[in-house]
Amino acid sequence: MLLAVDIGNTNVKLGLFHSGTLIKTSIAVADGHLFEQKITEFMSGVARIEAAIVSSVVPNLAGRICAIIRPRVDMATHIVSHMSNTGLTFALPFPERVGADRITAAAWGYHYFGEPVAVVDFGTATTISVVGQGGAFLGGAIIPGLRTMARSFNDHTASLPLVELSTPQAALGRDTNQAITSGIVYGTAGAVSAIIYEIEREIGYNLKIAATGGNLALVAPCLERVDAEEPDMLLKGLKMIYERMR
Repeated sequence: MLLAVDIGNTNVKLGLFHSGTLIKTSIAVADGHLFEQKITEFMSGVARIEAAIVSSVVPNLAGRICAIIRPRVDMATHIVSHMSNTGLTFALPFPERVGADRITAAAWGYHYFGEPVAVVDFGTATTISVVGQGGAFLGGAIIPGLRTMARSFNDHTASLPLVELSTPQAALGRDTNQAITSGIVYGTAGAVSAIIYEIEREIGYNLKIAATGGNLALVAPCLERVDAEEPDMLLKGLKMIYERMR
């Protein structure tokens, strides 16, 4: 079996693959006081884990999690970076600064379509990662995530409430909560569409669009264009990278 671990700013997502199929997933709160127990419980009952692969945007957590899983994994754990065998090249000046999550998602998107792609990850931040012709990672854009925006309203204003986001029923908000929800969700969807449109204009060709992330379900109905939605994109991307390394 293969253990895939996606360490994000908010959550740690775990996946077990058997014969290439994702058979078990779990989510733990990143750096929560129970997350080590959650990871141990996730691996319990599994007779043998042959290998593990990790994508992390939180460097100190990567070391802690590798230490937790090391006794249960036969091979050394691989941590994804720009040096990993993803099938991508990097046409930008500082590839070492690109987040492992963006690399993993971009690799999945490019190999899924087999053509240029913009991968949108609706997480703590909303990221757009673009792979161009020939598998070159070109760059992208980063904007605040939906819930990050919601918390910012509450943190930095005197009267605006902390809204529990949901997919808006209409763009026209009829009260403060509806107006905030509309602004954040439709605003994010519109920003993603506008950014991808401008990127396509700059590079001179169209892109496939793939979407993932913890907030995908909120914003997906409001997106103008999307060719593939894959909630488990990073786990499946990690599996794909591992298979390329074998």
